[in-house]
Amino acid sequence: MFNYLPSHRLRLRRLLLGCALMAGIMPAMAETLPASTLNAALGGIDKQVHHLNDWKGKLRVVNFWATWCVPCRMEIPVLQSAADVWRQDAVVIGVALDNANDVRRFTQQAGIRYPLLLAEGKGPGLMKSGGNSSGSLPFTLLVDGRGNILQRHSGPITTNQLDQWLREATVHTSSAN
Repeated sequence: MFNYLPSHRLRLRRLLLGCALMAGIMPAMAETLPASTLNAALGGIDKQVHHLNDWKGKLRVVNFWATWCVPCRMEIPVLQSAADVWRQDAVVIGVALDNANDVRRFTQQAGIRYPLLLAEGKGPGLMKSGGNSSGSLPFTLLVDGRGNILQRHSGPITTNQLDQWLREATVHTSSAN
């Protein structure tokens, strides 16, 4: 009986931790994006080829979105604000699951100034590698300078949530140095 009790408590603890992670109460343990995702060649709206690792060493807010996705469009001001406010510590990168002409046209209308990449047919696989197996949009990742996923969020992200992520990540990064 004494052997069963600690094992039972351990299982209960794991269950509670799992529930807390699923509920978003606790951040997920650092998980590294695969090299194939970090090094995937993606065209930018600047007509250059980019990789998520082009910003290696910097915090990266990677946002998967589409011009036809209303919640995606609604969160663009949040992302642009974060790109402006946190530009010394982080870069916001939009990964569009759209064609280049639609993205370019929308970018001009919306005034997006952060880097925009075109996922083309790679979008679902890239999102899945970041933990979004459902393919829902919008989907946002916070990735550290080494490629570790620090945070992930499905659905529109809020200013408070994104600022909290970046505050915590910059505090963690500066205390690690």
